[in-house]
Amino acid sequence: MGSDSSDSDSSNHGKSHKKNKSKDKSSTSASPAPPPVAAPHMMYYQSSPGYPGQPPYQGYPPPPHGYPPYPPQGYNNYPGQIHAPYYNATPYHDGGAAFIRGFIMCSCFIFTGFFVSTLIIALMLHPQLPEYRVNSLSVTNFNTNPTLTGDWNISITVQNPNDRLKGYFREFKVDIVHDTNEIAMSVVPNFELEKQEQKQMEIRTSSTNGAIAVSFQKWDLDEISKERSSGSVMVGVRIASMTEFRSPSLTTRSTGMLASCLGLKVVFQGSTGNGMLDNKGIPVNCTIYV
Repeated sequence: MGSDSSDSDSSNHGKSHKKNKSKDKSSTSASPAPPPVAAPHMMYYQSSPGYPGQPPYQGYPPPPHGYPPYPPQGYNNYPGQIHAPYYNATPYHDGGAAFIRGFIMCSCFIFTGFFVSTLIIALMLHPQLPEYRVNSLSVTNFNTNPTLTGDWNISITVQNPNDRLKGYFREFKVDIVHDTNEIAMSVVPNFELEKQEQKQMEIRTSSTNGAIAVSFQKWDLDEISKERSSGSVMVGVRIASMTEFRSPSLTTRSTGMLASCLGLKVVFQGSTGNGMLDNKGIPVNCTIYV
């Protein structure tokens, strides 16, 4: 009996083992297959549409969750650099510099307006240079041996041609020259000329070395003596002055003027030392240099 039971147990155990194997095989065949492994995600993103009111970003990934959005394109986001538009900061304005700039601009406008107004007034008044004429010239006691002597009489007319400006003349000086040598000199007191007024002056002066502080060389005296022996001497008259014109609205700057009247022929009466200008009574106009 014991052997029968052990045999039955062994047979049952064998059957049960076979059943378990069959169950394992059926369970293995019935379980689903594991899911496939996803490919690694590449760190490349397409252009995102951006945020409202901002252009889309090209080639940049969207910001991680919880971080502020990227600043708009066009700003240089260097480390430590703050941009007023992005951070809504108010730029600093220097009131003193703005005041100086405004003052300089106002000064430029004022000076420009003053210059333009002065120029317009000057063009309207149109200042003209004075006119100089030699009416007559004579000499007495003219001699070149041993020194140069002679008493000169000159009649000069000065005219102010302006009809809106008054003329002022100072440091008025009249010279009689031979070539480049001054042979006589006279100074005239300051005077004024009204609009379109003329003034005739009678000037008397003498030719002496001591009076005009000029020492003539021997060849200069020889040249004048040679001319005198021919019956005439060529001289010139130079008139120098400081001149300015004024009106209620305009004053010209004081200008040095030189009137030159050259080529005046003084004809002597025989062997005497008396001579007169050969101009047939016609005044000789002078050339003005400023």
